[in-house]
Amino acid sequence: MSSIRMRLFLILLAATGAVWLSAVVWIQYTTRTEVNHVLDRRLQESAHMVASLIARNGGVVGEAVEMLAHPRPHILPDDGPEGYSHELICQVWGFDGRLKSESDGAPKTRLADDAAGFSEREVDGETWRVYSHIDPEMGVRVMVGDALSMRERLVRGVILGLLVPALAILPVLAALIWFAVGRGLAPLDRLARG
Repeated sequence: MSSIRMRLFLILLAATGAVWLSAVVWIQYTTRTEVNHVLDRRLQESAHMVASLIARNGGVVGEAVEMLAHPRPHILPDDGPEGYSHELICQVWGFDGRLKSESDGAPKTRLADDAAGFSEREVDGETWRVYSHIDPEMGVRVMVGDALSMRERLVRGVILGLLVPALAILPVLAALIWFAVGRGLAPLDRLARG
């Protein structure tokens, strides 16, 4: 009876583990997709906001970029190795090819080419996800980007936040399966003894 109990326990534990593994893969995929969608949307909105502020300020570029760099107090911590300082960087280039303004921490190298929309580019050893907005009336290209490494840290943080409690529950789940299998096989055990 002991070998039947062990075999049933291992089968149920393997099935439960497979379901949990599938859930982890699904959570990882959906989290990555959602985080990238939200952050891409933030890049778009920020670029449009800077262009709008430039237009509202009569073409004065510097103030608009400063508002993007310091729009509100940081929501995310910016200390420690997993910090999120320099969340967004911004560059404003004129159609004449000159850099008109940039946010603190932005590289001097152009973040993207002349095309509007999303792109990824390696600058100074860091890969950036960049959204470029072209404003023909003002004659500027607004480029707003964030580091892909920051996005990966966010995804990793969310997934670890979900997995750590789940892994802590696994031993409890294994004990419950062991107990349930024992209780379920108790009549067979009594029958075999009797």
